[in-house]
Amino acid sequence: MKSVLAKREVSYVNKFQLWLDSEIDWPHTQAVVDCIGDMMKLGPQECLVEMGSCEKLNLNTGFFFTCASLIHLRLLLSTYIDDSFVAIEPNSVNLPCLKTLNLVGVTLSDDSLKRFLLGCPVLEDLVLDDCIIHIIEICSKTLKKLVVHKCYDVIRFQISTPNLLYLDMCVVPMVTFLGTRDMLLLNMLLLVHASIYIPYWHDEDIYITRGPKLIHSLSNVESLQLEFDYIQGMIPKKDFLDFPVFNNLKRLKLPHWRFYCFDLAPYFLLHSPKLQELTLTNQYAHVTEFVDEEITQEGLGDALVQREFLKTVRIVGFKNGNGFVDQLINKLLVHVKIVGEIEIVRRDPCP
Repeated sequence: MKSVLAKREVSYVNKFQLWLDSEIDWPHTQAVVDCIGDMMKLGPQECLVEMGSCEKLNLNTGFFFTCASLIHLRLLLSTYIDDSFVAIEPNSVNLPCLKTLNLVGVTLSDDSLKRFLLGCPVLEDLVLDDCIIHIIEICSKTLKKLVVHKCYDVIRFQISTPNLLYLDMCVVPMVTFLGTRDMLLLNMLLLVHASIYIPYWHDEDIYITRGPKLIHSLSNVESLQLEFDYIQGMIPKKDFLDFPVFNNLKRLKLPHWRFYCFDLAPYFLLHSPKLQELTLTNQYAHVTEFVDEEITQEGLGDALVQREFLKTVRIVGFKNGNGFVDQLINKLLVHVKIVGEIEIVRRDPCP
């Protein structure tokens, strides 16, 4: 690599991409690290590194996280050592131009994330995917997009991002947020799109106290996707007045469809004056018949004000003519006088 670089007439590169899909032996680890270091000296604007397993790997040296020219950085590691991913713990971070940071398959502490947020003054896009994150708070005035997928060891989690436009925390049930007991969303006034998975807290009181606050924190969005493991704490205990008004909401999707989740849909129908599209999705696409299931509406009362009009209702994951779908439509029409279009989409069964 050094000989190749020495023959170059141009002393810089625009993009550096390293992909190693096989296991890296220990004797070659330093050569890989040196290669990355040499490339960082050429001032790339974009760096994409994807590596397979390695006995020992240290990416916390200065070249990676002090490259002043970097605008986009993506690290994807599949190394798993001593029951943990490779830890990203740089002593210092100085990435003045970095706008996009994508970390996959790493361990990240709260202190390390704070270094990144302080050392990346113009960071707009942060993705944490399949990571072990010991993070308590994500606090940033520059972030516009935040994605957190399949992350583990999250106990308390607070997000304060006043300029955030896009939030995606829709993750795999039963795996992600294992043990999560507290998740707060603060200062989401500019949020346009949110995709949120609310995990199951073993203590139902957590749902009662935190669930409604999560719903209220999302009340400014235009597009909303919600997924629950437990619905009762999301429903107001008294009446509809406890539920926030979603003045900007145009598209609502309730995936990972469970039958009791319909208890929440009327609250959105009657508190979202601009709502145009409602999508109800059965993510277990191989299941296409639930004729014996009943949809309940406990606590909603009998005399409810109907919504005048809803442009589109989309039901995904069931075949047309299914008994459960008929029940679903009938219950929906209790709360909406006129539905412009009802689409029933049957997805291909899961393999």
